[in-house]
Amino acid sequence: MALLNSPYNYLLHYAFICAAIPWLYSYYNDHHRLATMGVETSITKAWDRVISIPTINFQKIVVGINCNVDVIMQGVSMMNKINVTTIEKIEDHEELNSLADLYSTFVHFFSKGAPAERFMANEDAFAVLTKLAESKDEKVHHSIGGNAAIMAQKMAASFPTTTVTLVGPIGPRSHALLHPSVVRNNSTRIVQDELHMIYEYKQGEIIGEFVAPASSRFITSHDQFSASSIVIEMFFKVIAQVKPDLIVLSGVHLLQFQSKEMRLEKLRLIKRSLLQVNPLIPIHLQMASMSDPTFANEVLFRIIPYVDSIALNEEELTFLAKIGNGPYNEQYPVRSGALHVHKVVEILYWLLSTFGHNKASPDSPNYNYRLQRIHFHCLTYHIVVSKGTDWSNLAAGLAAGAKIAGRQSCNLEHSRGESDLLEIRTSSRTLLDKHQDKVYEFDQHNPIASWMRNEIVFIYTPVLVCKLPLHTVGLEDAISASALLYSQFYKIEKFH
Repeated sequence: MALLNSPYNYLLHYAFICAAIPWLYSYYNDHHRLATMGVETSITKAWDRVISIPTINFQKIVVGINCNVDVIMQGVSMMNKINVTTIEKIEDHEELNSLADLYSTFVHFFSKGAPAERFMANEDAFAVLTKLAESKDEKVHHSIGGNAAIMAQKMAASFPTTTVTLVGPIGPRSHALLHPSVVRNNSTRIVQDELHMIYEYKQGEIIGEFVAPASSRFITSHDQFSASSIVIEMFFKVIAQVKPDLIVLSGVHLLQFQSKEMRLEKLRLIKRSLLQVNPLIPIHLQMASMSDPTFANEVLFRIIPYVDSIALNEEELTFLAKIGNGPYNEQYPVRSGALHVHKVVEILYWLLSTFGHNKASPDSPNYNYRLQRIHFHCLTYHIVVSKGTDWSNLAAGLAAGAKIAGRQSCNLEHSRGESDLLEIRTSSRTLLDKHQDKVYEFDQHNPIASWMRNEIVFIYTPVLVCKLPLHTVGLEDAISASALLYSQFYKIEKFH
């Protein structure tokens, strides 16, 4: 008893109390700080906790096949300048054959606030657009363009330890705009750059009787080299030489503007070449805007099953559902506002189930398919879907892609602090999966939700949206590049 009341024990009690006070202060201070933290800051910090570097990273990447210079300008201003007076109907044209077609198609997508890309078949009309863009009174911005080049640029800038090789038609200006560490293929150099006209517009802008419900862009081009057989063959030749850890294929959508015989021949070339790639090397296909149903059907059945991963937006996803007779195919074309999450989930489940790898059935065509990962992104939320065990660290990839979405759109990439230019656009309750009655309760400190349906894993997160976007072009490619580089791929067995 005397020992319990000794001066030594009194000192020990005091020591415990003194140690507990700062711990309790820190504990309650952290809880108070979390409670008072803004929604945007909370979500960003929650993503940061999830983002982790994969244990096996991609060291060598080959990216192809489209590269150009983006000429970015104000869309409404340019549409007013082309001075088209005889427009019979505002509608979408699969291919543009005149300035009137351009105006009609631009306004069609402008009224929906949806991104789109169309080929200008008329060389003289495209020359007029180039001349207008070069006029002194027009504010234009030149940047590296083409899905492949933008993804290579993002990967090289964000992951300096990774060697990125770009295969595509590189002209003098695109060569100067590319990140210095991007390895270029000299066999695909061209004398004059391919140009893409990027007509951007902001939410609330007006053209005629139409008001843009969201900020977006319309792209038109007259490419001659990005979808050429020479570039395609060189792309796969470089793959054989470099032996990369990751292959990124984009620009396939540009084939739709060629004759049916020519594009079918090139799709066969791409498929044959994909089948010759080592199954242990993942292939990612970056989707882009398609307008020709016959061509999109060929891509869906000939190309998508033979890549390991794809990334696409709501316009591209619903178009595949429409031409492939998938669920909710009546949602194409997408109206203003985001698609309901549960509808996107249903289409993604159909796409991966129908065109994804199925190791359980050696006798089915799906056994020889490779697709196991889909990355879906739209303005207000992102979803990654996977099947099997080859892909991992997917939540980190999803968070990394979501984090840069609003920040890059607002040009806040190098800003450390949070900004009142970013906002969340999600409801307190969101139906994620109607089939399983899965509901997402919004929590700013834990924004990521995940669940399984049969063998397929879904991971969802809302996205911070830029209120006043400065640029929208190239954003989806940057999101996909970041998500890919934080993901991990490891395959033990070949199934071919």
